[in-house]
Amino acid sequence: MAKKLSSLFFSTVKRMARLQRQAFKLASGPPVKRPAGKKAGKRTAARKAPSRPVDEAIPTGLGSWQNLIYKTAPTKTELLGRLAYFLYMPAPRPVAGMPLLVMLHGCQQSAYELALGSRMNRLADSKGFVVVYPQQSKRVQALRCWRWFQPDAAHGLAEADAIADLARAIVARYKLDAGRVYVAGMSAGAGMAGLAALRHPRLFAAVAMHSGAVLGEAHGQAAGVQAMRRGALHDPASLVAPLLGRPVDGFPGMPAMILHGQRDHLVAPRNARQLAQQFVHLNWLPSGQAIEPVGKPAVMAAGTGREYQREDFLRGGKPVVRLCLVNGIGHAWSGGDARLKFNAEEGPKASVLIWQFFAMHRSGE
Repeated sequence: MAKKLSSLFFSTVKRMARLQRQAFKLASGPPVKRPAGKKAGKRTAARKAPSRPVDEAIPTGLGSWQNLIYKTAPTKTELLGRLAYFLYMPAPRPVAGMPLLVMLHGCQQSAYELALGSRMNRLADSKGFVVVYPQQSKRVQALRCWRWFQPDAAHGLAEADAIADLARAIVARYKLDAGRVYVAGMSAGAGMAGLAALRHPRLFAAVAMHSGAVLGEAHGQAAGVQAMRRGALHDPASLVAPLLGRPVDGFPGMPAMILHGQRDHLVAPRNARQLAQQFVHLNWLPSGQAIEPVGKPAVMAAGTGREYQREDFLRGGKPVVRLCLVNGIGHAWSGGDARLKFNAEEGPKASVLIWQFFAMHRSGE
């Protein structure tokens, strides 16, 4: 039964990917040549990776776009000591003191495609932040899925730790604001963003998860499919302790934003509410002060193509957990570039909503 579920899921993703590649060819246009950016220092061990024509185009941004390799700490996992990533510096201005946003793609999606579909680089130009897009290797996972569904030291947790190490190296190399480092992801990238935030709460000031599954329910590929389809069968709050890498009582909290399409048939919307439960629980722990929802969910942009429901959980008048359920879209980045698969033109602009939430939080608050 498990094998059948796994096969069904990956065959569906493969069909979607074929359509995605066709759309991407139409959407990407000719490559734009840009001068190579600076290499990272010795400690970051980043170097220019062999370039492909499509990687030289800057997706919807005016700044610099670099294709790099980060040498991770020695490991016995399939990472093999290498993590590919793209680095986006906003349009010419000093980047020292800027925030850093880590963006994580989904299955059968590249970091380039996430940047193109989300238009996050365009927002980085206007708001002034650096964006790093780690990319899963097909050598590690054939469909480029981050392995949130295998949260152990040899798989998902190793990937989360490598992503966190990369973020620290970039902050140090470019003298970015260490108190404003954020992580966001789509689908499998949402799951990995959640793992990275739980493992490194002193590094990341907040996390955003778009169309992701509940954390800690799955401990294998087939179990991951089950979790996507129906969420957790156990109390969601009880599932996070094994993922923390520290005692629950010592967890400092983690502001979280969850977005999900109400018509998502790949990752059931029930997962979104369970993720909210998990992060309400985690943010209650540090102070012992209960976090309460603000009345009934608010309907935002009512009667328009951007309509969505928003539910906030506050502490001190500030949203610590925000749940956004988007009407009319499926498994897709809300308000994205609909020429690409896994993006929907309808719905609020997820990139804008995510950055608005992040801008309210910094580490140590």
